[in-house]
Amino acid sequence: MLDPAFREQLHFVSKNVQWYLGIGDVAEATGVSQSQLRYWEQKGYIESKKEHSQNRKYTYGMLIKVFVIKYYMDQGFTLAAAAKKAAAHKEATELLKHFILDRFEGVKTVDGFPAIDLGYLDSAQSERLLAVVKGDHTDFKIIPTSEA
Repeated sequence: MLDPAFREQLHFVSKNVQWYLGIGDVAEATGVSQSQLRYWEQKGYIESKKEHSQNRKYTYGMLIKVFVIKYYMDQGFTLAAAAKKAAAHKEATELLKHFILDRFEGVKTVDGFPAIDLGYLDSAQSERLLAVVKGDHTDFKIIPTSEA
């Protein structure tokens, strides 16, 4: 189980700390050219923070948005439609992030496989839920708290 103080720090960092990437880093990571990124920004589909020298800096969240927009454009969607789909994707990502921060209790080994401890399954705290990662898929396993 995660220490409550560590869990609080993890919540704080995930909500309050931002790391930034330059436009060249985002272009290289995503395969979207710098000129396309500037165009998307001009149209309001993405945004950056400009520093003193006016260099564009993008958050990791914006990097993911660029990945998602590019993915949908590669599937044949227009830029506007891809950006709209990316916005919907962001909502799902935020929900997943909340779930992980709320439920993640640590990593264990179960039957030789890594397993993510998702905490107590019941209000009596007699069982824990584990997500056992087995290469190409994940199984769930319920174990008594006494075995955790």
